[in-house]
Amino acid sequence: MAMQGQYYVSDALRYSQNFPTLTARSMSMGNAFTSLGGDFSSAFINPAGLGLYRKSEFQFSPGLGYSGIKTTYNGEKNDDYKYHFILSSMGYVGTYISGKDKGLVSASYAVGYNRLNNFQNNTYIKGDNTSSAFADYFWDNADGNDPDSLDVFAERLAFDAYVIDTIPGTAFEYFNVVGNLPVTQQKIIETTGGTGEWSFGFGLNFSNIMYVGMGLGIYQLNYSQKNITSEFDDYNLNDFSFYHFTEDLDVKGTGFSLKMGLMLRPVEFLRIGASLHLPTFYRIEEVFTNSMYSEFDNGFIPSEEVGGIYAEGTYVYKLHTPLKLMGGASIQIGKSGIVAADIEYIDYSNMRLREKDILLNSRESNRTIEDVYRKVVNLKLGGELRFGNLSLRAGGGLYPSPYTSDELNKNAGYGELTTGLGYRDSNFFFDLGFSALFNEEKYNLYFNNVADMDQSKYRFIGTIGFRF
Repeated sequence: MAMQGQYYVSDALRYSQNFPTLTARSMSMGNAFTSLGGDFSSAFINPAGLGLYRKSEFQFSPGLGYSGIKTTYNGEKNDDYKYHFILSSMGYVGTYISGKDKGLVSASYAVGYNRLNNFQNNTYIKGDNTSSAFADYFWDNADGNDPDSLDVFAERLAFDAYVIDTIPGTAFEYFNVVGNLPVTQQKIIETTGGTGEWSFGFGLNFSNIMYVGMGLGIYQLNYSQKNITSEFDDYNLNDFSFYHFTEDLDVKGTGFSLKMGLMLRPVEFLRIGASLHLPTFYRIEEVFTNSMYSEFDNGFIPSEEVGGIYAEGTYVYKLHTPLKLMGGASIQIGKSGIVAADIEYIDYSNMRLREKDILLNSRESNRTIEDVYRKVVNLKLGGELRFGNLSLRAGGGLYPSPYTSDELNKNAGYGELTTGLGYRDSNFFFDLGFSALFNEEKYNLYFNNVADMDQSKYRFIGTIGFRF
């Protein structure tokens, strides 16, 4: 099950790397809120920011997302896209005011939900291959092995679908149906789901100078992926017409994490903040079904009676994400605006898998994690200009690639640009936020047959809030 082990290693990054939307205000300022407060996003970013509340508040932040992916494979360009609804954030902050200017000035608590990731994507890859076939992958792994000992999720499916077969009179030597090239190859990847945090936190304000906070996050993870790898004999060079190898994956997980934060206002116009997010401890269950369907020129369909040849499995494991250390500073420009900057330190090589199933070799997977991933420092910037009750906002972020210099995706970082506007008075506020997140990476279909992928994600969030 080496192939499954690689899946878990890539899954560890998918569930550890976050690009949250949160509230429209925080997103439109690049989520550079480690030293800012008075916004429900503080419940996730830095709970000390809850100490800046002066009133109780309820807010609701729905939104719309778009993901578009352009691919290039063996010179052929394709693209696909997907729209999706986002429940970005929803929550309540309750505030107690002591009436004092020294000591404990106020205390606030927050209860609600924050969206941390959206996995909604459609990817389409297609091109002609003149040097190899995906069927070679099954052939190479099967050669020299008894059919009864083949991996039931891959090579055995290919054997039963006659994509590979034994050569008569040999000691389990195999051939595959793609004997002549070129062959037309296609890969469709459809993903849905996301991660979210049920946030519980509190913040304390001491003398309007020091703010401290703590938070608990209960995480929910949902992820579904369908991969369909196909090869077509479009040039009529072989006996087969086409085959589809389908991998269906459904993931459910729950986890928890603790965070703590501190903010200082040494002078009236300057705030400094820091927060520590401890690792999230996930329990994850993966259910997957692999299947193969093939058709041949003479009308032969090996799976015609059942509609496909299947193998199913369930795996349970634990994932510990890396801790996150965040620091930030912001400058208050009178009543005209704010400029804020954050840095975020994460060591992705510290992700850890803990086995609950003997089919997952966690020691081998963790050694792979240490070799493949590295530490990064993310940078976030944001600003706000105020014109009475109206505000204009802009920001962005740079997220370096988490892969080491020896990896295919060593340059696969993310860049983000954000903007937005808002209106607020003493009892009501309304904000709009927009984020454009860009990423270029390489996708290895098999045996270093690589497709280039150019991804753009656009998120549009609106926040409606009431203070009382």
